[in-house]
Amino acid sequence: MDNQFEKSISFKKHTGKETALKIISETHINEGVFGDIFDAVVEINGKRKRFIVKKYKSFYYRTIFHSAEENAKEAMENYTLAKNSGLKVFPTFRMGEDGKSILMTTGFLNDQICVSVNNTKNIVDFEKTSIKEIQDLNKFLTEFFTEGLKAAQKGIRIHEDVVFFILNKTEPTKIDFVLGDVDSLLKKESTKLTGLKNIEDLKSILVKFCARNIDLSFFKEFLERVEYYCNQAKNSVENDKTLK
Repeated sequence: MDNQFEKSISFKKHTGKETALKIISETHINEGVFGDIFDAVVEINGKRKRFIVKKYKSFYYRTIFHSAEENAKEAMENYTLAKNSGLKVFPTFRMGEDGKSILMTTGFLNDQICVSVNNTKNIVDFEKTSIKEIQDLNKFLTEFFTEGLKAAQKGIRIHEDVVFFILNKTEPTKIDFVLGDVDSLLKKESTKLTGLKNIEDLKSILVKFCARNIDLSFFKEFLERVEYYCNQAKNSVENDKTLK
């Protein structure tokens, strides 16, 4: 349900640069452990653009209280770490002046949709048929698994809920990805074990994505290619001399 209102607020980049804007409208699209996700229309310098606003919440985890402000701050720190490490993250990720909301790039545009394996919605929920063909699949899978190695080289663990898939609405499907949900990124040692765990989690993400979004006619071929590029990535991790 749309919530029509106007609210002025400023958001700050990881570099410290601050921008004032006006939120014109918000539509609630998802709820996660850390907070609620809104599809928002904002006005910046007289121009209206579409963004995502994530409003963090407080909760207890294993009897330990985590405030909304702490969760948002940690997300900002994770984003900064990932961006400085050269990983694929959204170009916009800014902390609100309230200390508990984040403004970020949207994966939803007129010609594209954004899904994750932890979202309750599949591509069919966004009026797109199941995927029968993917453009440049080999290139996509190479880049996808390479992200696991790059993260390990910087001592970063990637978990299953981190990845968002960006898909165009036409056929054959063009697919891209981004580490969009940075809440659960973890700082670890730069070891081969970290790299191998990243690769396994990335494979698990693709298997789940396949089960929910790939047409049966393309199912077997997709999974065979996933397996091949997963093994290639594991070999790269094992042979990487920068990892302990």
